[in-house]
Amino acid sequence: MSAQARNVDAHTRALVEPSTAVILASTSDPREDLARERSKASFDARELENLLAGGPKSASLRRRIVDAMTSNEVFSKRGKYFDERDELYVRTLKMYLALPSAVAAMNEKEPIAVARIMRELIDEPGGLDLHLGMFIPTIQGQGDEEQRKYWIPKCVKLECIGTYAQTELGHGTYLRGLETTATYDESKEEFVIHSPTLTSTKWWPGGLGKTSTHAVVMARLFTKGVDHGVHPFVVQIRNNQNHEPLPGCTIGDIGNKMGYNAVDNGFLRFDHVRVPRRAMLMGHSRVETDGTYVPPPVAKVSYGTMVFIRSDIVMNAALFMKKAVTIAIRYNLVRRQSNADKATGMERQVIDYQHSQRTLFPILAMAFAFHCTSDYMRRMYFEFQKVSREKQDFSALPELHATSSGLKAYCSWMTKDAIEACRLTCGGHGYMNLAGFGTTLASYAPNVTYEGDNNVLCLQTARYLLKMYRNTIKGETPPDVIGYLKGTSSRSSLALGSTMRDENAILDAYAHRAWRMVTEASKVTGDMSPDDAMRVHMVQWIRAAKAHCAFVVMYNFVIAYEETRPRVSATTLLVLHRLVCLHGLCGMDDTMGDFLEDGYIDGDQATEIRAEIFRLLAEIRPDAAALVDSFGLSDYFLNSALGAKDGDVYRRLYEQVQDAPFNKRHTPPGYELLQPKLRRGTFGVSRL
Repeated sequence: MSAQARNVDAHTRALVEPSTAVILASTSDPREDLARERSKASFDARELENLLAGGPKSASLRRRIVDAMTSNEVFSKRGKYFDERDELYVRTLKMYLALPSAVAAMNEKEPIAVARIMRELIDEPGGLDLHLGMFIPTIQGQGDEEQRKYWIPKCVKLECIGTYAQTELGHGTYLRGLETTATYDESKEEFVIHSPTLTSTKWWPGGLGKTSTHAVVMARLFTKGVDHGVHPFVVQIRNNQNHEPLPGCTIGDIGNKMGYNAVDNGFLRFDHVRVPRRAMLMGHSRVETDGTYVPPPVAKVSYGTMVFIRSDIVMNAALFMKKAVTIAIRYNLVRRQSNADKATGMERQVIDYQHSQRTLFPILAMAFAFHCTSDYMRRMYFEFQKVSREKQDFSALPELHATSSGLKAYCSWMTKDAIEACRLTCGGHGYMNLAGFGTTLASYAPNVTYEGDNNVLCLQTARYLLKMYRNTIKGETPPDVIGYLKGTSSRSSLALGSTMRDENAILDAYAHRAWRMVTEASKVTGDMSPDDAMRVHMVQWIRAAKAHCAFVVMYNFVIAYEETRPRVSATTLLVLHRLVCLHGLCGMDDTMGDFLEDGYIDGDQATEIRAEIFRLLAEIRPDAAALVDSFGLSDYFLNSALGAKDGDVYRRLYEQVQDAPFNKRHTPPGYELLQPKLRRGTFGVSRL
């Protein structure tokens, strides 16, 4: 809704000019503010961007992809924040369907990598998300060769669209409690898929509500009257010609959520639906024609899809945290509030307030830490995939399962809270959809609850820690990342012969906390079975798992920093070292009771840790703009009026609200209800 041009008389203009001059004298241009901030940087942001991206070629590829997408109208995000649910669904679906041609047009050697980046840049989960993210990976990971050859080409061509139907109305994290059944009929060599109870209704799968024609259904397998536990089955649920539900399938959408509404999360019930024997994915276990059940070579190897998704959540945590902190820091750099600075006559930049720095800079450092941890998780997962497929060696599965479970919980908790903390530093404007925080939080928050309740996942990590601790007591050598189980120093060396910025001394502190919590939980557990230990001492073991995960993140940050030494300039290395120390010390400060409790840290050290944090904040302050620039996040991806790279915040906010559908007319919806009353009150401006 554009403003009408005004003809203002000369007298009025002359009258207002002096007061306008007073305001302009204390007003800054946010674009100039952000440009000046970048000029203060002590290091080369492009060098760090290349490092984080995996090299200059990878960073350059991402920029080319952004350029291609921003010039393609189908990928436009203009007006997205004003879309109704059906409009958002269609917008996102069009983007996903345009991916193959967009990828082909790039003509790159690794089209899968290009597609992954494009999907990340779209930054909106949609109806095809589980088809790409779970349906296909499940068939790849749990189907046999014949099943992969049959299904994958159809998936790629979208001749079938799949989802992953695991969670039920009455069961989520506790997989053994799932109630959907798959009963084998030897006489017809078929399975009968059935929902015997209301609570066995599949509930929540993305893409199920409207989009999918097929589903990987996780169901309890019964052969010859024996329950063999949960197994995956590929089941067609809708007719490919008219999209109507097939006989025996009751399907629908579960309605609007707090967010995530481009995704059609749905429900699904089966009424004695028959599927062929080969509908069961048989890459690890199988059922013979006569009903003989052949178990997998290793228990829980069929949980591969869940491990993959949990690993993926860890990897995405870094991206969402980077996004939120980039928007917040850029806005805090140009936002001015409170009393004017005597030297400049202008209000202070909000980033110059210590509380803003103490909130945002630790999140900035944590984003770097999570980036390093996600690299570790990615290497760990794909190495397991390679070894298990080529050598049928599943020995790494317990550690992978425990690590992915704990880090999924820890990283999703921290990232969800970080997004909200970033929003709160942006004042009222942070609450607007145009800021980008609302959709970012709404899209990320489900990570905390899907793919396993976080507290239960912590207990899965805790079971592994208990087992490894007991093995260590017997004289076995624990894996490197939990080598601390052999014991640690009882007293911190921080500020005792070393500086507070000794990253290895900080790492030792994290190791000590994890060791103490695991050993203390193990002592109260005694000879209990793992099941009893996790039930009776649940809170203590969850704390131990969190401490272990905090150590793993710190461990990977320190390792990555050490490996970076020969690859970057001294100025970039110095900035990274400050971030490593800030992450470590802030984590200690925020949980100081854990370190004080057994005397590992004393009161004087606690005071010095806090003082060192404030010194680090002041040193990082001039590099704030360059550090978020180094993430290489495009304006297209951020889609934020507050976080754009040029800093032109207020112009963007003003211009973008003009496009809001609510502004198309001056009269509001339901004006006919107000009009009779308003007309009775018509009057001119009174002159009292």
